[in-house]
Amino acid sequence: MQTDILQFYKDKSVFVTGGTGFLGKVIIEKLLRSTDVRRVYLLVRPKKNDTVEGRFQAWKDEPVFKILLKAKPEALKLVTPISGDCSEPGLGLSDGDRMMVTADVQVIIHSAASIRFVEPLHRALNINTRATRLLIQLAKEMKGLKAFVHISTAFSNCPSQHIEERFYPEHLSCPTAKVLEFNETLSPDLMDKMAPALMGKFPNTYTYTKALAEQVIQMEGQDLPICVFRPAISNFGKFQRADVWMD
Repeated sequence: MQTDILQFYKDKSVFVTGGTGFLGKVIIEKLLRSTDVRRVYLLVRPKKNDTVEGRFQAWKDEPVFKILLKAKPEALKLVTPISGDCSEPGLGLSDGDRMMVTADVQVIIHSAASIRFVEPLHRALNINTRATRLLIQLAKEMKGLKAFVHISTAFSNCPSQHIEERFYPEHLSCPTAKVLEFNETLSPDLMDKMAPALMGKFPNTYTYTKALAEQVIQMEGQDLPICVFRPAISNFGKFQRADVWMD
């Protein structure tokens, strides 16, 4: 099994969202340390007081990369940061970066998400649900795509006490496509006021919009090599606070 995994990633280019969050950094560190990937494209959101390149350069001092850089001092040179934003239309990608990614990438790992339980619904929809649709659209432009890994959560279907490896459209009071249409046409204020009616049994906008994202995968990614990974809170529990955005 390990040999098969190593062979799969050999000489492949991987596009990672959410790479500057805790889980994303762990994924990238593992890829660089344990596989022979050719390139890792990292979607990075520019910040007001920091550039994309500046955010990436700070990685050399991150504890998570200490072992990697000791064994492979040049490893981070395989990472190409790309300016973008999962909350923006088109993922905030420039035309040139979009062409580069679609031409060269074989694997997508989509881990970007807002995990703030109190995120206003309109914003959670943009980050957690619409971005998944935009990643699927991007994936369909990739001629050499081999795998699309969507990182969901074990709590995306929390209205059920026992979760199986299947989709749960019955938990949703309104189809995802219609909810996203509302979000595009209604004001943010009105959308947020509709949250209780739309969410139903879901306890917060995080679990609800991640459930919607799974329906996007189910309905719009049928012709793609997609898998859904549902990590539990214990995987990164102390980092899953109400004020964290894994981007």
